[in-house]
Amino acid sequence: MRPASLNFGATGSEELFARRPDFEMPEFDITAMVDLVFMMNIYFLVTFVTVALGEMNLPAATHVAALDADSAVIFTLARSLDGKSVTLYLGDGAKTEPINDAAQQEQRVQAAVENGAAEGKKAVLLKAEKKVRLADLFRIATAASAEGMKLHVAVMEKESP
Repeated sequence: MRPASLNFGATGSEELFARRPDFEMPEFDITAMVDLVFMMNIYFLVTFVTVALGEMNLPAATHVAALDADSAVIFTLARSLDGKSVTLYLGDGAKTEPINDAAQQEQRVQAAVENGAAEGKKAVLLKAEKKVRLADLFRIATAASAEGMKLHVAVMEKESP
């Protein structure tokens, strides 16, 4: 069986519906695909780095000597409770009176370093908590710098109760 054909008259369908040639090329917007590829690259790079560093065994330091606490002037820096300033302790730990004023800290540090140099001490040890800002550490280290004194900086983890 043949399907019935439509008869549009003597002129035919070509004259009723004139076809225009289609000169537009089809376009595909691949912006979303490019974004997806970049996000996947970032994901794989970050994942690779964390996995690679997690499995890396770093060698122990071999060219390090412990600092003799008797031959050094020791300062301990802790972040204050408000988080905006630093508390300075002369000596190891929070065993001495805390100094909170920045100007007084610098004066007391300079005096302690001068007294230590007079006693024959050759090193200054700054023990700072992990959360002490670098600007505060630099300010105290600048005050502790003296001729012939070697500066050592240590970062200590705050002990949990």
